[in-house]
Amino acid sequence: MNKKLDGYLVEKYSKIFINRYEDMTKTAMCWGFDHGDGWFWLIDQLCDSIQNHIDLNQHKNITQVVATQVKEKFGTLRFYYNGGDDDIDGMVTLAENMSANICEFCGSTVHVGKTSGWITTVCKDCYDTNERMSSMKWQVNQEIPSELFKEIRKIKIDKLNNNVEENK
Repeated sequence: MNKKLDGYLVEKYSKIFINRYEDMTKTAMCWGFDHGDGWFWLIDQLCDSIQNHIDLNQHKNITQVVATQVKEKFGTLRFYYNGGDDDIDGMVTLAENMSANICEFCGSTVHVGKTSGWITTVCKDCYDTNERMSSMKWQVNQEIPSELFKEIRKIKIDKLNNNVEENK
């Protein structure tokens, strides 16, 4: 991911990415976010959900999530971390699964597929314009309607609003 987006996430979620600039003997976050810019919005939403969950549930003493590595592996997002609880485990699993249907390069959810060889999740437009991928076969995933992504976001917002009401 480019440095500007990297810096934005590290600043906005300083508790989660507290080890971003630590030595490689302590964390793999020293290498930054090892994936394309297209997953930026997914990671931003994930971290927002994680930090809100922790902050709104302080009475439960949930251990602060600290990212140890964020990367692409086998065409999907991998978000490794310490801390959290079962709800956060679910958030991370959902984001990792969603990444299989989001272009790693541009963030599109339309005509997304996978390449052969070095597996990459990429939309048809990015695949067609990337010379490096010309030798790889591309196969479209089963299309997931954009309405589904909107519904997932609505569920997240509804759950967040319910947590706010419970903590009053």
